[in-house]
Amino acid sequence: MWPSGLYNKGSNKIGIEEFRQIFLDLYPVLCLYALKFVVDIDTSKDIVQDVLTRFWIENEKLLNKNLIKPYLYKAVKNQALNYNKREKRKTGLDELLKPKNSDIQDSDSNDAIEKISFNNLQVDLEIAIDEMPEQRRKIFKMSRMEQMKHKEIAAELNISPKTVETQIYRSLNHLREKLKHYLD
Repeated sequence: MWPSGLYNKGSNKIGIEEFRQIFLDLYPVLCLYALKFVVDIDTSKDIVQDVLTRFWIENEKLLNKNLIKPYLYKAVKNQALNYNKREKRKTGLDELLKPKNSDIQDSDSNDAIEKISFNNLQVDLEIAIDEMPEQRRKIFKMSRMEQMKHKEIAAELNISPKTVETQIYRSLNHLREKLKHYLD
């Protein structure tokens, strides 16, 4: 299936030709596999490309080369599920703002009042975010605005994923408290 003997003695790193063969063999089927979890072909291709890129960079960490194919399938599944989680989170935030936005577009009589109310919400949200301690604000923005996973944020900021989780929890409590008059 894949060339053997392309490894340097004492090294687990896969050579370029072997990686190329893995890519040619698995890219199409991994894209189809990703489509089981996401509904868009372009998204599935992006996911598979991300997984294969990460695999190329970090492939020496895989100790048993017989596990390459199962590893890639598992990585594609996890990446697709994580993508869906991020999209769901983003959609949830969009849905929170959408009723206000659609009310603004649909209402003629309350048009000015609705626009002012929506603008006030945006301003109050920005103020509430700015009131957070710097690290918490940074973590919140990375999570909610950049759609980064907790592990990604933790790695980038050199903190534990639990710290990220705690800071997100505190951020959301802070926002609920500051914006509770909009939630009534």
